[in-house]
Amino acid sequence: MLKMSISNSLILKNRSSPYELKKTRNFLAQASNLAFWQLHFANHRFRFEPKKFNWDYWMHLPLITKEEILQIQLENRLQDAQKIVKREPLRFVLQSTSGTSKQTGPVLFLKNVDCLIDDESHDRWKRMLILYQGRAISLRDVIAAIRREYAERSVMDTLVVNPFRFTSNMIEAISEFNADSTVTFPASVSYVTSSFPESRKIFRPIKNVFLSGDFLSKKQDLLTRKKFRKVIIDIDYIMTEVDSIGTCCKFLRVRYGTNAYHPFRQRLVEIVNIDDRGYGEVVVTKMFPLELSFIRYRTGDVARAIRQSCACGAQWTLFLEGRQNMDHVKGLGVLIARTEIDRVIHTFGKEIEEWRGEVREVEKNGALLGELTLLLKPRKKKMVQKHILKSAISQKLFLTPRKTLATLVSEKKFMPLKIEFVGQFPVDAKNVLLKKVLN
Repeated sequence: MLKMSISNSLILKNRSSPYELKKTRNFLAQASNLAFWQLHFANHRFRFEPKKFNWDYWMHLPLITKEEILQIQLENRLQDAQKIVKREPLRFVLQSTSGTSKQTGPVLFLKNVDCLIDDESHDRWKRMLILYQGRAISLRDVIAAIRREYAERSVMDTLVVNPFRFTSNMIEAISEFNADSTVTFPASVSYVTSSFPESRKIFRPIKNVFLSGDFLSKKQDLLTRKKFRKVIIDIDYIMTEVDSIGTCCKFLRVRYGTNAYHPFRQRLVEIVNIDDRGYGEVVVTKMFPLELSFIRYRTGDVARAIRQSCACGAQWTLFLEGRQNMDHVKGLGVLIARTEIDRVIHTFGKEIEEWRGEVREVEKNGALLGELTLLLKPRKKKMVQKHILKSAISQKLFLTPRKTLATLVSEKKFMPLKIEFVGQFPVDAKNVLLKKVLN
């Protein structure tokens, strides 16, 4: 369990509201009767005492990590949810997610798909292009669209395309679908539009782009808006485990650009273990459906929060910086994995003591290319020449299952590796080794 004090934590809710306090207390009382949470609380020797409940009491509740979810096992979750699953089987899917840290493998979750269209404007559109690499995510969104059709007796056609298997031969067929909206990751739409300029034909009729699942850099945002001037771009802060965490209203986009969010109104969002710079870890509670609830889930995301009234009515804004022990960063057509960088750096163990990585997009000839910068701390003053090290790492570092960084550079699909030597890394309690540069 994370050791912390109340003084270095924030609850991004109106703590003076009796309604919020009562709602949270009643939720915790009900959740305490579920097998999943009984096991978790027993593991932490915690027993809920309703009469003692207040916000200070809440902030002493045990946090839960992905590792602990894996230990409690899916069968307890299924036991809690068996009634609602039998009643509405089309409402739920089993979906895996990657580990937050190197200690955690993929974890299988039971998810409710109806959460994907709550508080969104998907219902305005009738023909949605789903650009996702993962089949489970694509299936989830298709089921969500079908459920909306049954609920509202409206029609929403969906077409699923894997952006990283995209070829020029697909453009004509996808264009004929005549999509009016698309849901995708920022890296996916940037990859397709940058690698296949003729794909503009596909996006010409699209009026709304829904982005989630990754950071949106300023270069990605500017290039997307430049190519599709009349498109409305919505980006939300979403995670597989707890679904929506934050929403970016139109006023936030004007004021701060990308990666600033209001806490989603159906979540209880906290920032814990806040450091001297104001950054801490995002912790999320999802209350409904009760059987699939998460209580104080450690996301691993690093953010800071400010209390500031917005024209939309929200009182809190959080700004994402990265992820603690981040395992990977989605790039344009690539997946830059920390374990893969570790593997390559380890072969230079006598020369390199420590490393950090930064991933960014670079605009070149009207298109975006990914770029990796490695910050290296040498073990000794006399270091192997930089150009020799760049070449060796580039030839060993795989950014796709079959292609190294050097291969992608030769194909003009990625920028050459950058290396910078540093004498010492700053002490960073958040341990962000690999991050996406957003500016």
